[in-house]
Amino acid sequence: MHAVRHDDGCGLVQARTITALLLEDDDVDAKLIALQAVGFRMLDMRVLRARSTAEAREHVDRERIDLAILDFWLGCESSLRFLAELDARLPGLPAIVLTGLSMPDVREMCANAGAVRFLDKASLTGEAFEAAILGVLGPRAFRSPAAEPTRYGRPGLTVVSNERCDR
Repeated sequence: MHAVRHDDGCGLVQARTITALLLEDDDVDAKLIALQAVGFRMLDMRVLRARSTAEAREHVDRERIDLAILDFWLGCESSLRFLAELDARLPGLPAIVLTGLSMPDVREMCANAGAVRFLDKASLTGEAFEAAILGVLGPRAFRSPAAEPTRYGRPGLTVVSNERCDR
């Protein structure tokens, strides 16, 4: 049995920091996406921005990536070839494709390439973006119970023992 001082509320599991690889060639879109990430309520997301597939590969080689967010069209090429490469290098890595080309053919191509979500940039709000990411990551978005004890009760000093709370 041990005492844990905490300031957060009752029974909420805290989000861990998520590292997202953002492959986006447009500076304005990249800034908007980063600003939305800062405003997330349930996620703490660190954005690693890449302007090209070569930059994205460098991030993948150096960093632990939890999520890939890819712009569909990168000036002169689609990001889908990189998505297939990413799937081969990091199997199971969830990927979201963003685009302004909201056509059924584009959605189908993204799904066939391994994207788990497809989001239209024109209708993307911060809330919808965060909900999509939470849906894609599921339990991976939160700290595991083994890494962080569950905290019960009101803010203050709480005794935590084998999923039992004594005051």
